[in-house]
Amino acid sequence: MEWAEFSLALAAFLVSHVIPVRFRGALIARFGRRTYLVGYSLLSLALLYWLIVASGRAPFVEIWPQAGWMRWLVNIAMPVAVLAACLGGMVGLMAGVSLWAGAHLLANGDLAHVVLFGLLLAYALFGLGMGLRRGTTVRLGWRRIVAGLLIWAALFHLHPLVVGVSPLP
Repeated sequence: MEWAEFSLALAAFLVSHVIPVRFRGALIARFGRRTYLVGYSLLSLALLYWLIVASGRAPFVEIWPQAGWMRWLVNIAMPVAVLAACLGGMVGLMAGVSLWAGAHLLANGDLAHVVLFGLLLAYALFGLGMGLRRGTTVRLGWRRIVAGLLIWAALFHLHPLVVGVSPLP
């Protein structure tokens, strides 16, 4: 029962990323592209939040110890990850998620977080590869840079309240 919430949250998150792929066209036809994207994004964020919280509640099984430099790595990687995600399109988003998941994977060496961030890293790298094969346009302007830095600052300051762990080493 100790792993039940984490397993359920992980299954819900994974299913939410498989089913819409099969029915995306029908859902967009029914609700419109904008409504679909907003709804799907909100659902994904809610399930991701649940998954992150559930991973913190799972029993602690250390795979490798955490060192202070690992948290510094996360703090250096995160502004870059958020800026990458703000570039727009699948490539920017998947590059940002790859940086986020990879840095957090290294800094969180317990079993639940290794499963969480390892799967998210694999998923993001797969999406990044698909996006790069399709070709992409990067749109980096001052508004996106400012938005990215503001989002990063908000995530940094809200991390203790939302996730329950300070990002500071």
